[in-house]
Amino acid sequence: MTSKTENHDPTEIDGYRYGTVKDVSWITRLLWYSAGADAQLLARCPQSDRVKYQGLGGVVLSVGFLAFFSGSYAFYAVFSPKDTTVLGGSTMDPLTTSLSVFFGLCWALIIFNLDRFIVSSTGKGDGTDKITKTEFLNSLPRLMMALIIGLCLSKPLEIKILESEIKAQLEIEQKQYLQTLNDLSEKAVIDQRADIRAKLDVLQGRVQKNEGIIEARRLEINEQRKQLELEAEGLSGAGIPGRGPAWRDKKENLDRMEADLERDRAAVENKNQLIIDEINETKAQLAELNEELENKKASNEQSARHLDGLLKRIQISHKIGGLVPYAIMLLLLCIEAGPIFFKLMLSKGAYDYLEENQKRISRAAAGIETEAYMDEKGNTQYRDRYLGVEGLLAEEKRRRDTEEHLANAIHSAYREKKTEDIKQRPEDYVQKG
Repeated sequence: MTSKTENHDPTEIDGYRYGTVKDVSWITRLLWYSAGADAQLLARCPQSDRVKYQGLGGVVLSVGFLAFFSGSYAFYAVFSPKDTTVLGGSTMDPLTTSLSVFFGLCWALIIFNLDRFIVSSTGKGDGTDKITKTEFLNSLPRLMMALIIGLCLSKPLEIKILESEIKAQLEIEQKQYLQTLNDLSEKAVIDQRADIRAKLDVLQGRVQKNEGIIEARRLEINEQRKQLELEAEGLSGAGIPGRGPAWRDKKENLDRMEADLERDRAAVENKNQLIIDEINETKAQLAELNEELENKKASNEQSARHLDGLLKRIQISHKIGGLVPYAIMLLLLCIEAGPIFFKLMLSKGAYDYLEENQKRISRAAAGIETEAYMDEKGNTQYRDRYLGVEGLLAEEKRRRDTEEHLANAIHSAYREKKTEDIKQRPEDYVQKG
């Protein structure tokens, strides 16, 4: 005879046979898992139910893939190096690319888990293909979450699709922004540069003025020397050649003028040297100012290249994209919110009955019973009774009552036996003096 243990089916629990998923491919099981469905129950369902949850799981899984590409591109667009112009930056940075892929994978897992939770927690409504007002209102929180997720996913994909047009417009705006920054930098130093140049003009004018005085004195001495030569030749004055008293007077005057010129030339040179030193310092200030301006322009160029963030690209996308960005956004919103509406429009099938039946069996096995009662307003309400807990408490009470009853019986029998022994042999219990 075959024992009960030998006839036991390993796929059968508490008399309920789950079925097997060995004949289902791993891709189908992955899609069912993505939809939050029980693969063991779906394995026993007709093809129509299987296809429904394959479709739901496929949508959830595809959103996860889109989240990977969207998150990776968004991360790279934000954190990629901005060392070259937009049109010239064709080389991808290996470190940023690796981090972007890792971040995109994490983002995809987060979105996949959220979508799987949203779809699996969405009820089936009234079991018909119609979406009632109550069903729609109950699904609003999940719809809001799905729409926010869809909106976040659509923006990076949108700017990736329009990448070429966005880069061309971004290059123009970066150049305009650079010109604006350079104009502001020029305006900030133009007054300082004008003051320095005016000071240089004044100092150089003083040097030229001092040199002009010396030059005028030199010319005057040359003229005096010519007059002295004419006097010696008899071509001036009395017309008598030779070096007479007139010539000697002019000679003394010439020597005095030359001595004064040498003295004044030394003084002027000292004075001009001080002015030249000041001129050199002023020129150094002007050079520092020009160098500062060049450094500022280099910084402006770097700032203009950083005008390449995700937000700027989204703004340009909406500026030049026309209806394309909105079409992409609506498409992602439909993909994200579609499973919720599909779940509400699913007609009740074999899987739903099996799932409901399994829940009841599990509740019954756990000793949980749902009972109806009337509230104060006369409305019917339902509550759970934990029969398992009540049964354990009753069993514990019976055990304790039994132990107490047996203990009392033992003490009673012991008392009767001792009483009888005392009556028969009292001398054994009386202490001798």
